[in-house]
Amino acid sequence: MVNTLLKEAADDLEAGHLEALARGECGTWLVDALAGTDPGERLVRAAAAGELQRAAGELSLPLVARDGDGQVVGALLGVPSGTVLSGLARMPVAKQQILMSMLVYAKIKAVAVSEDVRGRGIGAALIARCVQVYWQLDYTLLFGEFDTTRTLGPYYSRQGFSVLRPGEGIDVGTLLTGVPLHLGAGPGLTFFHQWRTQDT
Repeated sequence: MVNTLLKEAADDLEAGHLEALARGECGTWLVDALAGTDPGERLVRAAAAGELQRAAGELSLPLVARDGDGQVVGALLGVPSGTVLSGLARMPVAKQQILMSMLVYAKIKAVAVSEDVRGRGIGAALIARCVQVYWQLDYTLLFGEFDTTRTLGPYYSRQGFSVLRPGEGIDVGTLLTGVPLHLGAGPGLTFFHQWRTQDT
């Protein structure tokens, strides 16, 4: 049910994330990090073994909302950004800086709520929990995009995100590498983001 909901919300979900969800391995490194384990060491070992795809699944954040009967009524998936990774990989920066992006920037890939329970704040609760977890893990940036025709700008603004106009973007490279890297939405999409402030 979770995979079905997420696929309805984002038809470009990567097979690796869906497989990690099905195996129960999605997000395990984040759970361990909340308990005090350093995910950086695991990430370096995974990269050395050529297992970055698996690492991306382990560093993804699956959240689920259930109703009083235990039925899944909502889901959210946060992931490391492949766009940031590939962008940094094309730049003259150290591999460690590229890997670090997986531990400081995250993308809200999909938010889905069952049609019969929409309007009850379930999506907002999932997003709030997502933000709380990533900030607790010392991530710096949380971002996403939505189909511009869905006019979700006011919704994401209410959740504390800055919603950009078409063609606008943010620099995600200078903070990590000292080299600018522009990040924004593609054609027909609207970009939203939130930087962690010092007091969160």
